[in-house]
Amino acid sequence: MKKLVIFLSAVFLFFAAGCGESSSSEGSTEDKVITVGAVPDGYPHTFKEDEEFKGFVVDVFNAIFKDMGYEVEWVITDWNGVLANLQSGKVDTAINFAATEERAKTYNFTDPYYSSKAVIATAKDEANIQSLDDLEGKKLASIMGTNFENVLKENYPEENYELVIYESVDVVYTDVATGKVDGFIYGREQLMAQISERDIPLQIVDEPFGDQPVALPFQKTEENDALISEINQTIEKLKENGTFSEISLKWFDIDLLEE
Repeated sequence: MKKLVIFLSAVFLFFAAGCGESSSSEGSTEDKVITVGAVPDGYPHTFKEDEEFKGFVVDVFNAIFKDMGYEVEWVITDWNGVLANLQSGKVDTAINFAATEERAKTYNFTDPYYSSKAVIATAKDEANIQSLDDLEGKKLASIMGTNFENVLKENYPEENYELVIYESVDVVYTDVATGKVDGFIYGREQLMAQISERDIPLQIVDEPFGDQPVALPFQKTEENDALISEINQTIEKLKENGTFSEISLKWFDIDLLEE
């Protein structure tokens, strides 16, 4: 009887040990995943079409993390949700983040993958704003949480205008087109694509201004600093081998790296 008990105990320990080794092996081969906060209505940077998530920034991020051996998991919310998720750590990083001095107090940034310029757009038939010198007393729309209004203040500090903050880009397009607000301060690349590809009834006034480097933000940790260093090497590689230029030409017909 004692021999039987000893034999059964040995069998149990063998299988227990085997199960433990299997679990450890499976854990070591798990895929590397990076979670990215994004918006579903940011054409041409990020947008949903036929249930597929597409866009300039989608292509850029996929190129970066594919080269690094990561799978990208998109966490799609409105812009306020993106900011909240990044701050709380529910996502690792986020799209379309201007690397400003103010934001650098909270986050560490990778090298920029392009630079964004700001513009003012008005209704297609608007005649009262012909240049950026005509903003006096006008109502200008901006999206909550974006940095474009700061760029406008930095470049045109003497202009006295009223800023109207919105949560939705679609509502802004309607309100500008119908004259509820006089203009919209936003990214040049997004507005160019919306006007040419989606035929929104707006026009861009005057020349673009400001030059905001756009990078990947991460919370300030040693682990993230190591990841940032790896991402920077990949960004440099993809710039040098022409990958980023190809993506830019695909979406804008211009190479944003050459500007």
